[in-house]
Amino acid sequence: MLLKRKINASSLAEVVIAISVIALCFGIASLVFVRSTMVTTSFEEVRMQTEIQSAIWEELHDGEIEVEQEGVLVSSETDEHQDSLLVKTYSGLNDKMIWQQHALRIE
Repeated sequence: MLLKRKINASSLAEVVIAISVIALCFGIASLVFVRSTMVTTSFEEVRMQTEIQSAIWEELHDGEIEVEQEGVLVSSETDEHQDSLLVKTYSGLNDKMIWQQHALRIE
């Protein structure tokens, strides 16, 4: 009885449109999910950057504090373009630069 009933063309079009809209929403949601999981900057690096920046501010205020943090390597060198600038590079254990600070060299 159910199979002998004819489907109206408008209801068939509505079904096709609804399925295509659902598939489109699912595709967009999967793209957003994939791109959010492939972010290059991790939250751990952002936390380390924030801690380094606050230590730099304390160093500027007090003049005594050196940044010592587990998993962070600090290298200092003179800027190649300006002799009066000191470049401090803070990098992680995987040699990825976390933060770079240019400061006046005080002698």
